[in-house]
Amino acid sequence: MTAQRPPLAVGSRFGPYRLDRLIGRGGMGEVYEAYDLERDRVVAIKVLPERLADDPTYRERFRRESHAAARLKEPHVIPIHDYGEIDGRLFIDMRLVDGRDLRAVLRAEAPLAPPRAVALVRQVAAALDAAHADGLVHRDVKPDNILVTADGFAYLVDFGIAHSNADTGLTSDGGAVGTLHYMAPERFTARTVTGAADVYALTCVLYECLTGARPFPVGTDAEVMSAHLGEPPPRPSMIRHDVPIGFDTVIGRGMAKSPEDRYPDAGELADAAETALRTVTAAQVNDQPTLGSAPVATERAAPPGRYSSGSRPGTMPTPSDAEGTGPEEAVTATRMPDGSEVPENGSGTESSEEIATGVTGPLRRRVLTLIAAMILVAAAILGVLAFVGRDGSTPDSDSTALRGADLELLASMPGAGYRRATCAHLDPDATTTAAVFCDANPAVSAPVGRFLRFRDLDALREYYNDVVLDGFKATGCPGDPPARDAPSLSGGKEVGRRACLSNIVDDPAVPKPGLALTNEAQLSLAYYFWSGPDETPLRDYAAKAGLLQFRTGSAATDPDEFTDADRELLDRAGAPYGPATCRHIDPPVGFMNATVACGSPLGSPSVQFLGFPDRAAATRMYQAVRNQLTGRTCGGEGADSEWRTASGPVGRLFCYPDAARTCLVGAHDERTLLLEVCTLAEDNPENGPKTEPELLTWFHHRFG
Repeated sequence: MTAQRPPLAVGSRFGPYRLDRLIGRGGMGEVYEAYDLERDRVVAIKVLPERLADDPTYRERFRRESHAAARLKEPHVIPIHDYGEIDGRLFIDMRLVDGRDLRAVLRAEAPLAPPRAVALVRQVAAALDAAHADGLVHRDVKPDNILVTADGFAYLVDFGIAHSNADTGLTSDGGAVGTLHYMAPERFTARTVTGAADVYALTCVLYECLTGARPFPVGTDAEVMSAHLGEPPPRPSMIRHDVPIGFDTVIGRGMAKSPEDRYPDAGELADAAETALRTVTAAQVNDQPTLGSAPVATERAAPPGRYSSGSRPGTMPTPSDAEGTGPEEAVTATRMPDGSEVPENGSGTESSEEIATGVTGPLRRRVLTLIAAMILVAAAILGVLAFVGRDGSTPDSDSTALRGADLELLASMPGAGYRRATCAHLDPDATTTAAVFCDANPAVSAPVGRFLRFRDLDALREYYNDVVLDGFKATGCPGDPPARDAPSLSGGKEVGRRACLSNIVDDPAVPKPGLALTNEAQLSLAYYFWSGPDETPLRDYAAKAGLLQFRTGSAATDPDEFTDADRELLDRAGAPYGPATCRHIDPPVGFMNATVACGSPLGSPSVQFLGFPDRAAATRMYQAVRNQLTGRTCGGEGADSEWRTASGPVGRLFCYPDAARTCLVGAHDERTLLLEVCTLAEDNPENGPKTEPELLTWFHHRFG
């Protein structure tokens, strides 16, 4: 047993160093401002944590950091003066930098102006490219490891987890090294990690500098991992409307799921970011006049809860000038065909919106209500015509067959319930490019859906205001703040608007609950209708939890397309899981060759299956996931337990906490697959497994 070492303290001696100030403390040790008595200089000393000093794997990584960083001469890498061991403690002697880490900068000043963000990223990129050229991967690029001086000079620090391309080691307990919020997808699955992982992490840092938020600001480690593996890269221009829209492409490529799809080096990422600075912002796009529009006076603000043609979700409209007094109250006018002028906001006169539609006053409101009713009637009739007598895959009539624009819209629909066999074409009007009606799909708990994609943002907003809010008389959903509607959220980020409504066409005494939501980036609107009042809690929960959002980016795939590996995986998974109830997910780089997400009827949780080419690959992945998620035996003690069926043991399984839920991961040896299933949320109105014992019982009933 190693003798207890005296603790370090400010003012004490550490070999030739006098420790003058504690700069920081973290997982890689303590950093002090120190005075080197032998060399007469002020330095920064990093000391290995005492509790890990005797860990041989940790000690080797610390030694590797010292040697790796010392041989890098790039100006944006902190120079290493010396390294070694004093009194049984490993240390690194570095240049002392007068500055703050980027994390502190972001806390105080985020979001950063785009030119400043790009300047910082370019400097870090230079450090990374130098390291990569020397065969080193940093593996922990994050704001905490970037020091910034008062004049904006950036240093990349903490090569304590620097990883040689020839070294495949992890930590002593088998876990990955790095910070989850900035880890590339392959970090969770692949043994070989290249500089592309650093490019991904630096892109995450760029996104955070531009927006002030992490790319996937979710709660638990499991949610963060899942987002990096499956969620599309976020779009910074949707979070900050003054960010040039060219950065959406930069972030999308830099955070591509596959390493080969990213920028080949960090310098090219910085070059692309520099180019993006010269693109327009979303705010500038919205301010551009519409072609063919006549000059009109200042636009009036929309009432609360409604879009104005120049506003975006999350902005607060100002009160109408018509309600105020003073010089800004001047009446604006619209030129009529006969040359006369009609005041837009005068008492008893039509607004420009009403003039444009040709319908005014009470008549306009009745027409909007009629339009809403016609939507429901058309959907009901179409449901009969399109789906009665089908063979399960092809519409009876070419008039209802999905076509190009429909299929693009279909790819963005949520879940596994909306596909060619359950959806039909509707003729779009002059404001839309695609319209699709989908029947309910009880096999995967999907309600009736109607989906529209618009030609431009103004058309989407006008339709939402006129038909959803005015025609349907939609309101905020239960639990929303008092208003006519609420923000539509995806991944915790506002993407549009949503409102709850009722369908009383079939029977006014038995209203059917409905939900409408928009996604501005997709220029899309969705209606969902449930079968009766008893399903209102399902509607309310879907609205609250954001369960029916449009898919974006790489997640927007044709629901009827599967790879050969997907189909083999579904064959091994067995009924009721198959192409009719599941959806392809691009598998992350690593051991697996197929991933599918499968829906389920009400009362059952959804299941995700991961397929592997052989048992060894499946076992390696199972062990890595169990270690990373700190798995434990479901309802018992130990790391995991046997997966048993009536015929005997078939694999292993474990449970892990995921925020307020419990998830179960099982590995089936013979079928070379992993599956994951989680409890339903406590406030989910479905009668399904909501506790760990209930989940285990459900699992054994389904897969035992």
